[in-house]
Formats: sequence, C-alpha cells, structure tokens
Amino acid sequence: MTKQEKEKLLKDFQCDYNRSLEENFAQTFSENDEVRLFFINENQAFTDGRNIIVDPASDDLYVDIKALRTTEQYLKWDACVSVDAWVALRMITRAQTLHECLHLLYSNFPPEAGKDLKCNTENKKKAMALIANIIEDSYIEAVGSSVYGNIESYLKFGRVSRLFLTHESEGTADRVFNRKKTESHLSEKSDVVASGVAIREYLDYMATMLLYPMVKQAEPKEVIRFYVEKTKQLFWDGSKAASPDSRYYYAQQIFDIILPIIPEDEDVSLQIESELLSGAKTHLADASSMGQVERKGKSQEVTTRLFVDLDGNIKEMNDDNVVLKTVLREWQGQKEEAYYIISYTGHEEVYKGSKYDCSVIHKDIKINQIHPKVNMNLKKAYQNIKSYYQVNINSYNDRFAQLLKARVPGREEGFLFGSGIASKQLGDMKKRYWYRNTLGVELPELAIMLLIDGSGSMSGARRNAALQSSVILHEVLKKQGIVHAIVEHRAHFEEPEIDANILVDFNARDEQKYNLMQITANGDNRDALALFWAERYMNQNVHCENKLIIVLSDGYPAHTYDEYYPPVSSQDTANAVTKIVNRGTNIIAVALNDDDAFDCYDALKNIYPNLIACDDLGRLTGQLLSVISKQLS
Repeated sequence: MTKQEKEKLLKDFQCDYNRSLEENFAQTFSENDEVRLFFINENQAFTDGRNIIVDPASDDLYVDIKALRTTEQYLKWDACVSVDAWVALRMITRAQTLHECLHLLYSNFPPEAGKDLKCNTENKKKAMALIANIIEDSYIEAVGSSVYGNIESYLKFGRVSRLFLTHESEGTADRVFNRKKTESHLSEKSDVVASGVAIREYLDYMATMLLYPMVKQAEPKEVIRFYVEKTKQLFWDGSKAASPDSRYYYAQQIFDIILPIIPEDEDVSLQIESELLSGAKTHLADASSMGQVERKGKSQEVTTRLFVDLDGNIKEMNDDNVVLKTVLREWQGQKEEAYYIISYTGHEEVYKGSKYDCSVIHKDIKINQIHPKVNMNLKKAYQNIKSYYQVNINSYNDRFAQLLKARVPGREEGFLFGSGIASKQLGDMKKRYWYRNTLGVELPELAIMLLIDGSGSMSGARRNAALQSSVILHEVLKKQGIVHAIVEHRAHFEEPEIDANILVDFNARDEQKYNLMQITANGDNRDALALFWAERYMNQNVHCENKLIIVLSDGYPAHTYDEYYPPVSSQDTANAVTKIVNRGTNIIAVALNDDDAFDCYDALKNIYPNLIACDDLGRLTGQLLSVISKQLS
C-alpha cells in the first residue's frame, strides 16, 4: 500500500460516521452519555475521565500484515483482520475504546498521584503514576474478562498485537518522561544516571510481568533484582484488588520500596526501552480536562485474568472465530454505509411547472428537487432534541403500537381437527384436512409526507416547533414501520423557482434524519405547485392506496416573483387541494398560529377543507400524531 493510499484509507476511516459509531458504543459500554470520543494520529490512546482519545493508526499496525497475521495465529483466529485494512482499523479502534471505557468504569479520576504528598518532585509523580497505571491496566483487563466475557477477543488482540510489531514503537514511559532514547548501560553505581536507567528497567520488567505473563523474561539485572523480588507479589495482589483506592494503596507500597532508584533531578533522561505499554496519559499525574469533575471507579472482584488463571497458569486461547464472523459482518455493513456517506454529495433534479397539470401561472416556474448531503456534524444537535423528548417519544410509541396492530382474519390448514375441512387436503393419508380460522396481525398501509412551509415568516418559534415535531414524528413513525418523508419547501423571492428539500426520504437511510436540523425560514411560498410536486413524488416512490400529505403552514401562499398573492394564490391553492384529494391523496393542513401574528387559521380555512388550528406550538407534535392515528383507525 502506497503512502497516498494509506493516507486516503485513514482519512476515510476517520470520518465522523465512524467516529460517531465508536462514540455511541463508548457511551453505551461506559454507561455515560456524556462521554466523547475523538480520533487522533499521535500514536497513543487514553482517557482523562471525560473524553476518550483513540488512534486507529497506532504504530501503523493496520498495515503491518506480518504483525496482524502473527497475532491471529497466536490467538487461533482465522485470517480475518489481516486481510482487510479497514477491518484492522476497526479492531484496533475497538480494542482501544474498550480499554479506556473499562478505565472510565473502574478507575478513579483524576489520578491520585497528582495529589499524593509523597510525590513532591516531577520524577516521583511520574513514577507513581506509571506504577499505578501498570496495576490499573492489568486490573481493568482482568475485570473486563471477568464481567464481560464477550470482550476478551478485543482485549487480547489489543495486548498481543503490540508484541509482534515489526518496527520499534515508543512506549508509555518514553512519552511520560518525554526523552529521546540514548545509549546507556546499567551500572551498579548509585549515581543519578544509573538511577534513571534502573527505574526504566524496573518499570519495563514489571509491566512485562503483569501485562504479558506469557512472555518468558530473563532474570532481572542485578541493579533492580532486589526491587523486583520485594515488589513482585504487591503488583500481582494490587492488580486483583477490587476497589481503585485499594489498588492505589498497593502502588504506594511499591513506591516506598523503589524510592531509592527514582532520580531526584527531573532533567535526568528516564524512559523505558519497550513498546509494551500504551495509554500514556490515562493515569498521568496531571491528566485533566476542562470541566472535569472527580469520578470514583466502581469496585468489582476479579474472577479471571486475560492470559492466565488466578494461580498464574497460562490459559489456552479460545476459538473466537464464530463470534468474530458475526462482528465482521456488522463491520462490513458499516464500512459500506461509511463509504456511501463519504461519496454521497447530494444531488438535485430540476423540473418545470409545465410538466404538472397545474394552473398555467406555474408553467415557467422551475422546481428544484433537492436531496441534500448529510452533515454528520448535526448529529449531536439531533440527539439532544431526541434525548430531551425521549419520554414523549416512548409514550407515543406505546400508543401507536396498539393502534397499528390491526387484527385481520386468516386461515391455517393441515390439522387433524379444526373448524372446517379444506377440500384440497382430502387426499392426505394422515387425515390432516381440517383448517382453523385465525386472527393475524398486519400493519395498515399508509404513506405520509410532512410538507413544511420554509418561508421567512416561519422564523422563530414556529420554525423551532416544526423542527422539534419533525424529530419526534420521524422517531415514532420509523419505530412503527410507517413509510414517511419530511420535506421543506420554499419559493425564491424574485426568481421563478421553488425548492423542495427532501430532508428525510421514503425508506431513508438512518443518517438522513440529521438533515432535519437544517430546517430554516427564508424566502416565499408557492403552496399549490409544492403540493402538485408532492403528489407526483409520492406516487413515484410509494405504492399503497392510503397516502397523506400533512401541510404545516403559517399563512397565505405568496411569491414575490410574479406577484402571486391572494386572492389569486389562495384560490389557486384551494383548486390544487381539491384536484389532488379527488385523485386519492388526502391533504390535511395545520395552521401554526402565533400570539405575535395574525390568526392564520382564517387565512387558510378557505384553502384546506381539512384544517387544524395549532394555537399552542407546544402541542404541535401531539396534534400531528393525532391526525395520523385517525387516518389509521
């Protein structure tokens, strides 16, 4: 893979669609809707207790085929990750996300090392943080295996793959102490440089022992042997302690023992010559974020470890291929969805009024049928509205669930007894020629288009009400399986054209719903032509007898271009409504009144025979859903 191909793949993978998928997973797994997840390209992954930072391209593992294949062989997997760089990126990302989520669940934030009185120098603070991080990393992976059996595969992959990297990688302590690697040899002298090398060797040895118990290490070098022997059991015991406070107590005991090899001079070069550690900033002593609040991790007993049992014996690798295949199918679908979003730039089709059987006054008016590009940056705004009205959405869903399940008669055949005989079954040697009458359940056929007036007079409260109601309406109709579209229309002030912005199309992809955040108020309105367009668009895209257009409007149709004003515009729109309804598409309008404006109900009552007054914009959603429920019943 060339450099350009790698850069393009990584850019595509780090699109907001993928980031949002991973953020949603992190919020669900960490049981915290406030968690935010970001992609970076800085060769590290960490959490500060509020945000999760992951690097899908960490150490270029996603294109390191040899390392990926060796990892698969060690874990006894089929070649599933190494064959697709996109899948490798997903696996790397998910392993990092899970690791940091486990920290959010079970670790304390901010780290205790930052406020520990024992840590009165920078080097002591960093050393304490690294000791605590080694213990914490081992614990959270053990507790992840103990509590969530289905995440072991990711945790194992995240840990083992680092063993087989084909190029050198900067380890955690390298980043923490921020030093370039230097050629240096251990010395048994007690000078500062020897102490700096000793603490690096010590932390590297203990991290390997605890996080990679399958790696057989040589005997510790003489300068650290005493400290290894004195603290080995403390590391093992600390890594299975149930509470974060008790684990830090073990870190303090270890710190007290190794204090002689922690250099006083903060300018001394301190780094571990190892690529085995990750998550440098998770337990950095000064890790913080804006608005961070203190978080206490949950207490949880450890019943198993990732690679060894509780007695320290190496465990056999499980065959995870069945589970992986299910996950990979899901990821493949998400990959296709991501590339669809990346490549889809939206499109526009143009029609002329003369193509519709409308009044001659519309024949030269251009209709811009617009399918906008989805803006994933609007996802958070959509989710905020959905979350705020979730109780309402759930309530409407409960009511509609009962209404939509219309019971219909049916007949089942092939019984030894029943309510009647099916003559075509009389030849059955086993005498299974009886049938039974049954009552089945099916959804009534209904297609709905919400046609929203997008003219300038809809600004303010009416625009907000239309937007919020659209979100709730979409969530309810989608849940109930009712085919629907949501369209905003407007006329250009002094131009012979109108726009029909298809925000949510019939049978839309899920991400189209974020287009609803683009509902605005600008321009004029030419309702008659918009209705003729809506009728034809519905007939072309849905196939059911019961079709309904719900019009949201706040007053007279008016278009500056050709002085399309009342009474001409009102009568023309009334004629359009009559013609469309007579052809089989029902139209119901909702008049959005406002205390600060004229009563638009009076303006619309002679246009729409089926008109509902909305005097309280807070009740708009309920009125819309009431209209739909009456259609269903």
